[in-house]
Amino acid sequence: MRKLLVLALVLCLVVALVAGCSSQKKQEGQPNQQQEQQGGQQEQQVAYKDGTYYAEEKEFSEQGWKGLVTVIVKDGKITKVFYDEINKEGKLKSFDPEYGPKMKEKSGTTPLEAYAKLEQSLIDKQKAEAVDVVSGATHTSEAFKALAAEALKGTPVEAKGGLKDGIYKAAEANFDDHGWKAMAAIIVKDGKIQSAFFDEISKEDGHYKSVDQEYAKNMEAKSGQTPAKAVEALTKSLIEKQDAAQVDTVAGATGTSTKFKNLMTEALSLAK
Repeated sequence: MRKLLVLALVLCLVVALVAGCSSQKKQEGQPNQQQEQQGGQQEQQVAYKDGTYYAEEKEFSEQGWKGLVTVIVKDGKITKVFYDEINKEGKLKSFDPEYGPKMKEKSGTTPLEAYAKLEQSLIDKQKAEAVDVVSGATHTSEAFKALAAEALKGTPVEAKGGLKDGIYKAAEANFDDHGWKAMAAIIVKDGKIQSAFFDEISKEDGHYKSVDQEYAKNMEAKSGQTPAKAVEALTKSLIEKQDAAQVDTVAGATGTSTKFKNLMTEALSLAK
């Protein structure tokens, strides 16, 4: 009987020792897991130096386009991103009224839609490599990620003549009562406005006002002016004056002139 009692006590001690060691191992393992989690969070939180970062692809692609990206950092975080592609003739892809519909038919998206998603993804993720690939624009997505990473590895752009080199954009927040929404872009090189782009997009089907023949015909009959001619004159004035406030209002296109000047002023404010 005494032997059985002793054996039972020994077994209890063994069980207690095993349980104690197991508990100690778990407690020791917890700090390591917490450290790993904290380390992962630190890797995700990337702090950048405040400023404007810009990069452009060195060569045009086989299709004749090359990417341009501007990334603006404030308080250590990416707050604004502007991306587009330009061809040898100086046209921006998102402002090309013919390219968008063709791309939409083939892939289900347009440059304007794809760029907006990529820009917002970079702001959300704060890391170029973490940007989500846009369906129907895989090549564009990869090009964007590579160029944004290149820009952020560089140093902030210094202003020349009051402006920082880069591409900057602005757009109306809502469609107007007639179903149009204006958008604008400028490219600054060597501290000066090198080129400017403006158009209005239809809420109904996404076509651009600059190629709306019916609209142009009606506008010309009433005012002697067309959207395309008005924008051409406004753009020329902006590049000559280098100041949106000084742009000459086009007779017969007061509404277009006002939208143009307002959006160009907004875009230029980002370049300062």
